[in-house]
Amino acid sequence: MPDPGSPESFTAGSPAPHHILVADDEAIAAMALERFLTRKGYRVSTAPNGVEALEIHRRDPADVVVTDIRMPRGGGRELIANLRSGDADLPIVVMTGYMSLNDEEGITVNDRMVVLQKPIEIERLLQIIKDFTANQAPAVTPQAERSRDRD
Repeated sequence: MPDPGSPESFTAGSPAPHHILVADDEAIAAMALERFLTRKGYRVSTAPNGVEALEIHRRDPADVVVTDIRMPRGGGRELIANLRSGDADLPIVVMTGYMSLNDEEGITVNDRMVVLQKPIEIERLLQIIKDFTANQAPAVTPQAERSRDRD
């Protein structure tokens, strides 16, 4: 029996997989997360900075955003502020190798925001994503919404 989050568990007519947006300027780390989460059954988009992550999210809304704090061209703090202005309840996981407790100023940690210190424990990240998406329908992409409206 396939893992409930694995690609094998999705069949025609079953709900679309949740969309995870990973924003990290470390290309190898982003690719590793993309590969891991895809194998667990998620649809994953990656961006090397906050500006591109925001563009992706506007075109194809994510169900969960996983972001680094320090990135070129729109770091994680700016990305979080922009995402929160559009959706205060969007689940966000912050990954950072730099943040100490004093650096958390300006980042409100609550039930929709989790901060993980790098190197992250991949299974812990997976559990957080599963918890965030457990009772959440996948976001509808603008293309899917248009085709649904035509039906």
